[in-house]
Amino acid sequence: MTEVETKRITTLLVAAYPGWKPSEATLQLYERMLLPLDAGVAQAAVLRIIRSPREFAPPVGSICHEAVRLTLGQGDSGAEAAWAEVAAAIRSHGSYRIPRFANQELARVVAAMDWKELCRNPNVEATRAHFFRLYEAFHQSTIARRLEELSGGAHCSELAEGWAAPLPIGGPEKTSQTQRGSIANGIEGRDPGADEYAGGGSGAAGRAAGRAA
Repeated sequence: MTEVETKRITTLLVAAYPGWKPSEATLQLYERMLLPLDAGVAQAAVLRIIRSPREFAPPVGSICHEAVRLTLGQGDSGAEAAWAEVAAAIRSHGSYRIPRFANQELARVVAAMDWKELCRNPNVEATRAHFFRLYEAFHQSTIARRLEELSGGAHCSELAEGWAAPLPIGGPEKTSQTQRGSIANGIEGRDPGADEYAGGGSGAAGRAAGRAA
């Protein structure tokens, strides 16, 4: 995304979390780390976080993480859907015919657990729990790798540590408030592709923009 688009994202965050008083240096860091992301996906990720019940502004690593999840097209139900696919394959193939899975993470989990063991283990609940743990581990590995590719080795996800706590209430550095105000007023002119990812989040963006103005 462009620098103007990154400022739209940080302006949206400031509007949505009025108790968050970031310094200009903090905003610049967020904007620098968001630059490699697609503008529509990043905004959709921020809107999704804003709609969640979290009380404080998200660390920039969480925004990057959520944006990659949207890019990969895998939500919170990924492991459930993968397990359902395995269960269906067990019924249709049996233990002697190993199926092929289009989902690469699923294929890696099946290979790690061994197909025959998956089919024949009588303790279904334990097998399911082990499957979920492995799937989540492979999924997080995929996200981390994708984040590193996007950030050019900047390890965006590592910034999540230590940034989640609320900052002390106090006046931020007064530098580019006029510029950010003008960006807030124009936030409704964002990339139209954001709605595709946000699932109707334009109303949330409009409300946040109104508060920022």
